[in-house]
Amino acid sequence: MEKISEYNANATAYLNSCIEQWSRHKFDSTVCCDHNTTNFVESFNACTKPFRDMPVFSLLEAIRSWCMQRVGARFDKAVDMEEGQLTAYALKELEERTAESRLCYATACGGGEFEVRDGHVNFPIRLATRSCACGKWQICGIPCKHALRVIYDQRMNPHDFISPWFKAAAYKLTYAEHIHPMADPSQWPDFGLPSIQPPTIKRPSGRPAKKRKRGANEPKKGKRNTNVKCGKCREFGHNSRTCKSGGTSATGPSTSKSGAAGASTSNGGPNTRKRSKAAA
Repeated sequence: MEKISEYNANATAYLNSCIEQWSRHKFDSTVCCDHNTTNFVESFNACTKPFRDMPVFSLLEAIRSWCMQRVGARFDKAVDMEEGQLTAYALKELEERTAESRLCYATACGGGEFEVRDGHVNFPIRLATRSCACGKWQICGIPCKHALRVIYDQRMNPHDFISPWFKAAAYKLTYAEHIHPMADPSQWPDFGLPSIQPPTIKRPSGRPAKKRKRGANEPKKGKRNTNVKCGKCREFGHNSRTCKSGGTSATGPSTSKSGAAGASTSNGGPNTRKRSKAAA
């Protein structure tokens, strides 16, 4: 925050006024979400990219079809889920944190309280309140690696300590309704209403842009892979054609070619023999 204040004091004042949006310790624990991003919007924009240059009706129809397929797949998946089954996200997080919990050591303190040592730091844990000193369990609703160390030592099932939002019941309620199929507009009844024509606008020159305009402070999208290795200087990030160091290749294919050409010229190649016959 001090570094931000040195750059722009107004930015610090803004961040202090909306701590609940960016600081994890201020997140609502009942939501069970430890991150707040716009990934959903970015994914939606990426899916609608092929339809942006269509008319409004065609654009909305394409979005409806895409949403119908996505929700329909989740609807069928929710029907097949068993009672108490975890979602794919919760199962993945549980597996990763289980692997991390192997490096922690738990000590029972009595009364359902434990102390877990992670490296050189101790974290008090209370299973009754489902809380850990690191704060991750309370915010995300999935036991952290410290809590999992205690749960496994006590021979308990970690599924019993995961929030109900990550289980089959909540998943089924989320996708309980699906988008029903719709008939083609050619099959709609005619009500005799006037058709709305699009406004008369002048089409600008050039091809319509489909890519999103990036902000001034947003990094540009890289076009080249950083794993490309130069054949001259052996550095990553460019190839031998764009190399500016002026180094020579280790294998030296160009040197061998020039050497072969020089040898043929000096030893009298086929062109030399033809010129000597013509002179004779």
